[in-house]
Amino acid sequence: MIKTFFKGLAMGSADAVPGVSGGTIAFITGIYDRLIGLISMVGPELWEHYRRDGLAGVLKAADLRFSLPLLAGIGAGILLVSKSVLLALEFYPALIWSVFLGLVLAAVPMVLRGVSVKSHWVWLAMGFGVAAGIGGFSLTLPTELWGIALGGFIALSAMILPGISGSFLLLLFGLYEPVFGAIHDLNWPIVLAFAAGGILGLASMARVLNWAFKKKPAQVRSALVGLMLGSSIQLWPFNHAPAEGMNLVWAVIGVIVGGAGLWALERLAR
Repeated sequence: MIKTFFKGLAMGSADAVPGVSGGTIAFITGIYDRLIGLISMVGPELWEHYRRDGLAGVLKAADLRFSLPLLAGIGAGILLVSKSVLLALEFYPALIWSVFLGLVLAAVPMVLRGVSVKSHWVWLAMGFGVAAGIGGFSLTLPTELWGIALGGFIALSAMILPGISGSFLLLLFGLYEPVFGAIHDLNWPIVLAFAAGGILGLASMARVLNWAFKKKPAQVRSALVGLMLGSSIQLWPFNHAPAEGMNLVWAVIGVIVGGAGLWALERLAR
């Protein structure tokens, strides 16, 4: 349970970062399939468990020894990291964006393990095109409750995908500061609207992914790697800081730290 908590902590920290996906962390720490299966049960399946076995059946299906420490870790990671990330991006942009880039690039061979890129390059290209295109549009959503709920639906659908950052989408929608500010300030109307849209988005995307991984696992992995590589365009540090002086040094250090950190996390997960 302690190890699951720390995996959740890493996921929550990643989800709070614009550019890194908590789904990537779940994938490389070996809990992705279990997480997708658990989330995909939200809805009619849980009701069936309740009808058949009552509350005990629901609690058993919810896999509490896994889900509770994971949720606690995710919540802690989001609360601890979101404010510090914004400050770090302001003062050390080249370093922080390079760490994010190192994390994503180091995850690519981990996700592709056992998959033939030559046989599934079309899927990889499709994923790359989708992720690369995301940064090319700007859509500001209103900060009214329906806009917050819609942002939650889209962002949390993305957060479960390795390669697409839900927090980055919130930045594009103009909702990152309103949402995370509301979480820190316990602004319950905004928090609940975001959570309602997010839960619906998570449950919907998890069902799609659960089905896709069972039917075409290699193709899905290839598409996810394409998403990760496409997202790295938005993470290029010199999109956010001048390519000069100490920024060049920080960029090299950041990529090394991000890649080494992810490698260490995978070794720990094993």
